[in-house]
Amino acid sequence: MLGTIGCILAIALLIITVFKGLHPLIAGLLATAVVIVCCQVPVWDTFLNCYSAGMTGFIKNYVIMFFMGAAFGEFMSLSGFARSIAYKMIDIFGAKRGILIIVATTAILTYSGVSVFVVIFAIYPIALYVLQAGDIPRRLLPGMVNLGAGVFTMTMLPGSPALTNVVPANYLGTTIYAAPTLGIILAIVAAVLGLVYLEWQAKVWKKNGEHFTPGSKDVMMPMSGESRKDVPNFFVSFVPVAIIFVGNLVGTKMGLNATFAVCISLLLGILYTAILSWKNISNAAKLEGINKSAANALISITNSAAIVGFAGAVKMVPAFQTFLDFATGIGGSPLLAAVISMDIICAITASSSGGIQIWCELLGKHFLSMGVNAQQLHRLVTVAAGTLDSLPHAGPNLTFMTVCDLKFKEGYFPIFVITCIIPMICQFLGLALAGLGIC
Repeated sequence: MLGTIGCILAIALLIITVFKGLHPLIAGLLATAVVIVCCQVPVWDTFLNCYSAGMTGFIKNYVIMFFMGAAFGEFMSLSGFARSIAYKMIDIFGAKRGILIIVATTAILTYSGVSVFVVIFAIYPIALYVLQAGDIPRRLLPGMVNLGAGVFTMTMLPGSPALTNVVPANYLGTTIYAAPTLGIILAIVAAVLGLVYLEWQAKVWKKNGEHFTPGSKDVMMPMSGESRKDVPNFFVSFVPVAIIFVGNLVGTKMGLNATFAVCISLLLGILYTAILSWKNISNAAKLEGINKSAANALISITNSAAIVGFAGAVKMVPAFQTFLDFATGIGGSPLLAAVISMDIICAITASSSGGIQIWCELLGKHFLSMGVNAQQLHRLVTVAAGTLDSLPHAGPNLTFMTVCDLKFKEGYFPIFVITCIIPMICQFLGLALAGLGIC
């Protein structure tokens, strides 16, 4: 009992301290210390082989991808390509549809395989000019990007290459296209609800006197007719984005490791951008851009890894099994129990992909043995994995806040609505539709 209470207190402590602005490494270590004391597990062994192993494992797997993503975004900004894309999108759709532009562009990138962790680097320089044109408060940007990257394209749309959608296919005997009708319905509902909310929130903030202001480190050209004269050709500027889209699709078809495919695509995009804009960027700016990319990547990945380390510690203590036993012991529909168990695991681990991996290994066969429809099970647990994985201590949130130069009290609430409230609605809607036989 003490161990269970300790885990709950540790998660609460982690969420509160991160939200208040404490560095994630300190917050992660403090929360892990609470787990150690309450669960009475070896101190050094838990810190070294659970917390540190989880943290360094995440860095080992993703540090190159983070750097490539940061470098891509930096060169898109320096080259003027990001500005060119933003101008064209505004010309086509209008400045008033800035939220739709950002969500749709993000969705295209992530549905092609770009990681949620990386997409913010690619979209940020483009989004700045779209936000400026529509005078949309910058603190709404994490919510917009999350809607396009971490909701309907990640867990609901059939065929999504996101790891959260791929993992259950390996355990449940399904494919990434599982329950297509159910998934498409939920994706439409989530997209519509998300866009309606974001538009409403923007109007409320603007009514209260908030307007677009660039971040302290953002360097932007003024949006005027004069500033557009030197903007690169749109089609030339859009090629790097197309390279990422096509590269990820090809890499997926070839069976490449997902992270490797993303890195190769980003590298090709960087090389294309650098070569075509080489003469237009000073040597000093190039050096500063590369160094800035490395620094931003290290800050972002360290912040995220510090929280992943906590999850690595929690899932190894005996109390974690208590949460699993509670979830699987819920009466009624097996699908409901499956969804609730996934909610709990992902809330603890703060990771949809990590949480669904644990769920599949420990509980996948259990629920299949109960005779549930594997297609429906796949889709619903995938949606559930993307529901409570976005509490304040989630890694992508930390990355988004760092890149957008925002504090949690400034930018987290829209993230919570977009990635927790709306997916929760879709989760229970999905259960109801599954009960009607929709698959």
